[in-house]
Amino acid sequence: MHFCFFQPSGFLKKYVKQYCLMESVPGEQDMCERVIPTEHIQLMFHYKDPFVVHSGTMPVRQPFSIVSGLSHSYSDVSTHGLTGVIFISFTPAGACHFFEFPLSEIENQSVDLKAVYNREIHEVEEKLHRAGSSGERIALIEQFLVQRYREIPIHDELLVQSAVTLIKSNRGPFTTPELAGMLSVTPKSLERKFAAYIGKTPRQFTRIVRFNQCIRDIGSGDKGHFTQYAYRNGYYDQSHFIHEFKMYSGYTPGEFFSLFPDCAENFANA
Repeated sequence: MHFCFFQPSGFLKKYVKQYCLMESVPGEQDMCERVIPTEHIQLMFHYKDPFVVHSGTMPVRQPFSIVSGLSHSYSDVSTHGLTGVIFISFTPAGACHFFEFPLSEIENQSVDLKAVYNREIHEVEEKLHRAGSSGERIALIEQFLVQRYREIPIHDELLVQSAVTLIKSNRGPFTTPELAGMLSVTPKSLERKFAAYIGKTPRQFTRIVRFNQCIRDIGSGDKGHFTQYAYRNGYYDQSHFIHEFKMYSGYTPGEFFSLFPDCAENFANA
């Protein structure tokens, strides 16, 4: 499988973390991956055969274009045929600038973009399919994003960005009242803003950030000493860490890093 990473250009750098283009090599066998929660809402544009999601008893083929909200659980996804897909990962407070509904409405879901943007998506899909290079496809994606960009109230933008910065810079989790007090707003107001602009409550988002940070720490350090990383990131004991890790990934830390070492490396380099 061939991966290429691209950085956004212009003002999109503030809202988009990165683009990733993934293509299969001719003759390559299908592969299956465990998808775990991250702090980034993501768009996916398939310009070749879409992935298959394995949930329940029947595998389900993804739509050609989807938006995935923040999730609190894992899923298994496999390639099926010729793979060609572009992932757009937003910064935590960036996705709200490209959707006209509260992001909590797509929480724990992957939604067909045709249900969001209707006829406009058909045109984007066709152009991506016909494009002759990665650069041309990235340009099409950026044109689409620029056209969809919208402002949000500046005080809301500053509040949410400040909250995200505090959460990500703190090694132990804040309670919602603690975080609200630091930002001089009421807990109820902060929860409303997070539902609209992040897609999770402050507490849920903090837990996902903590889980992601543990994976980064372990991926860049000694994978044989999980307990030290758990305490460093605010878990109060080993059983708490293992319970939450299994909820988000389906595996204990030891099982996960044995089965998916590349995932640890990707998080460490993110």
